[in-house]
Amino acid sequence: MRPRIGYKKLAAVGVAAAVGVVSTIALTSGSASAAEVFGYSGYSIGTDAKSGLVNSGPQVLSQISCTTNPHASQSNDLATANVNNQAVAKTVTTDTHSFNDARGNGVTSNATAADIRLGSLLHITGAKTTTTAWYKDGKLQYTGSTTFASIRIGAVSLPNLLNPKPNTKIAIPGLGYVVLNRVGGVKTSTGIYSYAQAVVVHANVRNQFVPEGVDVAILKTRAEVTTPSIAMVTGEAYGTKANVDKLVTSGPTSYQATCQGTEGKTVRVSVGELNIPRVAFVGAVTTTKNGYIGKDKAAITFTSKTASVKVGNLAIGAIESSASAWKTKDGKVGLAYSSDVVSIRVGNKVYSVPNQPNATLNIPGIAKLTFNQVVRKDRFISVNALVIDVYSLNTKVIVGHSAAGVIG
Repeated sequence: MRPRIGYKKLAAVGVAAAVGVVSTIALTSGSASAAEVFGYSGYSIGTDAKSGLVNSGPQVLSQISCTTNPHASQSNDLATANVNNQAVAKTVTTDTHSFNDARGNGVTSNATAADIRLGSLLHITGAKTTTTAWYKDGKLQYTGSTTFASIRIGAVSLPNLLNPKPNTKIAIPGLGYVVLNRVGGVKTSTGIYSYAQAVVVHANVRNQFVPEGVDVAILKTRAEVTTPSIAMVTGEAYGTKANVDKLVTSGPTSYQATCQGTEGKTVRVSVGELNIPRVAFVGAVTTTKNGYIGKDKAAITFTSKTASVKVGNLAIGAIESSASAWKTKDGKVGLAYSSDVVSIRVGNKVYSVPNQPNATLNIPGIAKLTFNQVVRKDRFISVNALVIDVYSLNTKVIVGHSAAGVIG
């Protein structure tokens, strides 16, 4: 039989029981007449590669994740953003911030790059993309736009594309095509989110810059605001993230977050195999989110599933996690989580997985594995199904991350 590990903890009102290996039940409660709040969320990204064997998740990330603070902000910058070991964007800056002023309650996200280049195929200077979503006088609105100082495809300059119309598609010989100024917005019963992407590269021809079949978004922004509710739902999920000390070497894969839920629908994000150079090979990753906010209850669930991870001779089977949070109009709050790792193998040797939360497994000369890392607060819970500390590279790889909470 293959080794397997699974944990679950639940939160509900006034009962305690044992479920599986470990189970506890508890409850927090608050005022039944809490004031309604707004939720703000958004991000801006320098580059983001999807699908195929690539070495880049989101780079130059600035993000605010579901806050009720109308003055939250974050900014970031990087000299060069790389995709597939190519210097795709230079002098990249990103920022995102919430506001509550004459415009209403909302979020603005911006991203700029002095230079975007794919060899002699595509050269863009002075790129800027921005998006704003806001709520005022009972109405939800958004804007999004992209501008360029110059753009050249091959040897041809295209001044008519400096302020491109939304979703302008241009063929790139020897690469595939790009979409300029991809913008849009989605209104729901509980809020609005808008997005803008300066350049989206679709590589459908074999080339030296971007692997065939890979999509790369360059300067990617999103802004989100909710209508007033008893609580905001917050959290995130991703398959993997790698870093050396505090330096992120591979951003979150299949990343999802929310501030307004999904109107009770399941939203799924998947990517194919991922290569983290010199560190790990990651199988397909899928995350989901499902939640809602309203006058009587707010609830959210995130899940993460990674098909497999290989670090040298270390092979790890499917890794899964989930996290849930909810609040009712009488002020009661519940939290739940689970995590699961299927198997651990080095060559022909199969390792038994420690059957305790935060347990560790030391594989000499390869890595230390930590299982089921959980952080719990009054109204928030997060879990990492597996953390791999790679000895030779001083690198930490987080696998199977889910988090959920309620604010307000």
